[in-house]
Amino acid sequence: MQERNGAALHDAPLVVIGSAAGELAVFLRHLLESDGLTVELATTKDSALSKIVEQQAVLALIDCDLEGALSLCRSVRETRASPDCRIVGLIGQDLSSSYPDFLSAGMDDALMRPAEPRAILDAVRRQTRQSNLGNEPVIVHRDVEIDLRARRVWRGGREVSLTRIEFELLVTLAKDPMSVHSRQALIAGAWPRGIYVEPRTVTIHIGRLRRRLMTGGAKDLIRTVRGSGYALDAGEPEGPKE
Repeated sequence: MQERNGAALHDAPLVVIGSAAGELAVFLRHLLESDGLTVELATTKDSALSKIVEQQAVLALIDCDLEGALSLCRSVRETRASPDCRIVGLIGQDLSSSYPDFLSAGMDDALMRPAEPRAILDAVRRQTRQSNLGNEPVIVHRDVEIDLRARRVWRGGREVSLTRIEFELLVTLAKDPMSVHSRQALIAGAWPRGIYVEPRTVTIHIGRLRRRLMTGGAKDLIRTVRGSGYALDAGEPEGPKE
């Protein structure tokens, strides 16, 4: 298709960039359009939300310096018209302490600024793929069900409450349950780019995830491979406990 700037372009996934920083927004637009995406710019919270909902954006790339950025994340998550829209944030060093607040508001991925173009593209591609899962929003492993869209987990029919990091760790393990995942691989899958994470931090979070999944006396689902990392237990599920 030659109509790069015509109707054919609108067949590409739509990303809404929310930023009041003109130079940054133009750079991001060029970067994403060069990767084959359709891009809409929004300079306010309200205009960003309107474009996300009305044009069914698959992803919102939000400059967290935008006034009302935190509220925008919440609105995207709470609006029924945009349930599949993923959110990637660009967080300045001065807002790094607000990172947990953005995750709680519904942000799916975040990069600390300044971020390399390749890192931005990787995050956008990864989240766009998640948005396009469409007909397969649930991962099932043994007696565990993971709803990727609603970001909820059940084990044996009982809902398990997980933090954002615990959820991402479980998803990373469950997407390739036959493989052993190194701590570095788990860091790449569960933590935002640009944040240094000690390998021991992974061990601590895996331990918490393990305990949450064992609530009610369920069998330990996570297998430790010494010197290599972690994997999900591939054995048969246990029957109901007496």
